[in-house]
Amino acid sequence: MFKKPISISFAPNFQGDDTTLALELLCGLVAGTSLKNAPDILKDSINQLFPEQEAFLFSSGRSALYYAIKSLGLSEGDEVLVQAFTCVAVPNAVLWNGLLPKFVDIDDTYNFDLVDLEEKISPKTKAIIIQHTFGIPAALEAIQKLAKKHKLLIIEDCAHALGNTYDNKPLGSFGEIGRAHV
Repeated sequence: MFKKPISISFAPNFQGDDTTLALELLCGLVAGTSLKNAPDILKDSINQLFPEQEAFLFSSGRSALYYAIKSLGLSEGDEVLVQAFTCVAVPNAVLWNGLLPKFVDIDDTYNFDLVDLEEKISPKTKAIIIQHTFGIPAALEAIQKLAKKHKLLIIEDCAHALGNTYDNKPLGSFGEIGRAHV
């Protein structure tokens, strides 16, 4: 099966001021150090948010999600539940792993509609990617209960929610894998 390379290009709405902001943040992050140390400083900062987990750095959120899914050891053709309202990077990472994304409707919080989520679970379903859209925490207790009942793995995509909490725990610490895009 031919696999397309992962595109790490800028988002379609990327503008010049985004570059300026990124450079200002990067320079502020590494003030007094060389750029050579920036990845270590970033990794240490993320490890402080998640002291019980180990952080891994990737060149892009797309790559991170691809390898997060790959690390779960799922079999070709397995289904992964994803929100219907999502970035193309999410279902692409599922597809690039030879898996099938199964789209679930959202509710008025822009996260999973729990009724549709349960209805979409089939014997081929092996994982759920929780997105925390716009930084709004998903209904984690209900989703964890469904995942446990159906023996599903949970991947938390915290691209919108890094640093947010749910029940005094950091988002990204509720599933088997948490992904943050910084």
